[in-house]
Amino acid sequence: MRKKIIILTVGLFLTFLASASRVSAADMDLTIDSVSFSPVQPIVGQTAKIIIKGKYTGDSALTMNLGVDNVAFSHNDFKQESTTETGASVKPSEAYPLSSGSYFNYTLVGKFTAGGLKSLVFKIDGVNNLVESNEDNNLFTQAVNVLADGDLIKLANSSAVYLIKVDGKKHLFVNSPTFWSYYTGSWSSIKLNGRLIYIQEVSQSAFDAITTGQNVAVKSGARLIKFENSPKIYAVFGEAKLKYMTDQKYLELYGSRWKDQAITIQNGFEADYIRADQDFIDADNDGLANNDEQDIYKTDLYLADSDGDGYKDGLEVINGYNPNLDE
Repeated sequence: MRKKIIILTVGLFLTFLASASRVSAADMDLTIDSVSFSPVQPIVGQTAKIIIKGKYTGDSALTMNLGVDNVAFSHNDFKQESTTETGASVKPSEAYPLSSGSYFNYTLVGKFTAGGLKSLVFKIDGVNNLVESNEDNNLFTQAVNVLADGDLIKLANSSAVYLIKVDGKKHLFVNSPTFWSYYTGSWSSIKLNGRLIYIQEVSQSAFDAITTGQNVAVKSGARLIKFENSPKIYAVFGEAKLKYMTDQKYLELYGSRWKDQAITIQNGFEADYIRADQDFIDADNDGLANNDEQDIYKTDLYLADSDGDGYKDGLEVINGYNPNLDE
């Protein structure tokens, strides 16, 4: 699986201590123990928390709020939304010293603006207020795969494939024919508009953290469908809408083998579609609804054969051709 790794440059955007002086503490040391995410599987555009777990490992108790109160982090793909949780969860003082082995947290709240595999770098005591016994263990790197609209995911022990949509939810492809109404190629070489697409395996906890949305319907205009409990065949258009036509109409639009274009949907998924004959408007009688021509295929609403190759747009689409190109 190919993923783009983005290495970030460490920067400072958290509130720093006003004092510019450094305090020497030869037996004191700060480090980052771990970094986690909430939700565990970040998705572009969703508010997420990065939880940084710090640890004090010095021999003597730390009685000053130096080094603890700031961590350095920046990344072009993470836009911070809130500064209310960016401070450490403890503030050492004479009255409340930080003992050896104690843990504390920082929380960054924001949104990832781009998907892919990121390598995030954090630095505790970001402005070096504390001269520590070990200055080489302040950096911590954590990789995270951020999902985005259009990504495909699955569990390692399941063949079911889900699509991440702009709503940040996972949407199930109910069967292979539905999946292949959107993509071309093979399972080992999936393509979308000529570009290779990869199915990403996610952990069970990451999968469970993503809300389940409505199942993916067959792509509008790309296939005819029928349900297991009925011989009726429908054209799909709009947002999972169905249009019933006569055999003669299908023959006119798609030729003598029009029934070969019909795929069967299991009865349990019939509720994913809605019968809406009255909404199907096809001004040029090419088999594609006006809205689909405009929003999906970018074809001429009033010209049945947009590329002038002798085949109607709907016939080209249902056979896997581009109706905008003379192929």
